[in-house]
Amino acid sequence: ASVLCRRAVLASRAYPMRARVAWLLACMSEELGALALFYRSPPHLVGAPRRMTTDVARPASTTSTAEPAELPRQWIVVRKDLGTQWPLGSVIAQACHASVAALWSTRDDELTASYVGALEKMHKVVLEAKDGAELEKLSAKLTTAGVHHHLWIEQPEGIPTCLATKPYLKKDAPPALKRLRLCSWPERDDGSSSSSAPN
Repeated sequence: ASVLCRRAVLASRAYPMRARVAWLLACMSEELGALALFYRSPPHLVGAPRRMTTDVARPASTTSTAEPAELPRQWIVVRKDLGTQWPLGSVIAQACHASVAALWSTRDDELTASYVGALEKMHKVVLEAKDGAELEKLSAKLTTAGVHHHLWIEQPEGIPTCLATKPYLKKDAPPALKRLRLCSWPERDDGSSSSSAPN
């Protein structure tokens, strides 16, 4: 109907051509504006709140199946022959001394900070050396390889009893330690213990 009306107006000579063309352009402009409004706010959504969108990335899901980061571990080597000479508690004390000394002396190291920062997830690997000579030889190999460790020398006796490395990742385990066996404690025949063992 509007098209027919426009044709009639254009064909009419009641108004000058310039006025007829101006009126037609005004009509078209008004309809184009209404059409644009329609596409911005369709009739069924007029008055309804618009849905806001955002480009902000959503946080990663807490149920992600990604593997957790590997935590470092500490290697400790104790002398097995002390098991037939000292009470078990005394040898455990030596391991504790060496472990704490290695951690404290590398307290500014990134892996050490990560290790002590996860107190409930600490992982230690306890190995055994045959005697003091093997323990000192192992310490020399670790020093040559640049592996930070602490060889505990019990004083005032001056006896090497245990060594402990600073924390390392499993993939960086010192090769010199890979040939050692996990520590197993020898059984005493008579059940006696030495009263002179250090603590």
